Amino acid sequence: MARTVIDLDDEIVEQAMRVYGVTTKAAAVRAAMEEGVKLRLRRELFDAIDEGEFEDAFAEIRSQTGPRKPDGSLEHGNGASVA
Repeated sequence: MARTVIDLDDEIVEQAMRVYGVTTKAAAVRAAMEEGVKLRLRRELFDAIDEGEFEDAFAEIRSQTGPRKPDGSLEHGNGASVA
């Protein structure tokens, strides 16, 4: 782990410590950074989905999953059955 010296707003750090339930500034900064990165990655994923980048990625899975008829074959919304 790298050691870095940065200037932080004390009020924001105190709020982060309270929000994340930690007792050190380092833990608060780590928690906030982790959450920020995860949030950004989720936004990037949702943007990619909205732009159609995953349109065909799950086609095979979708074709093999869903409600089933009593005989075990798949029941798709278009009336087609897949064994």
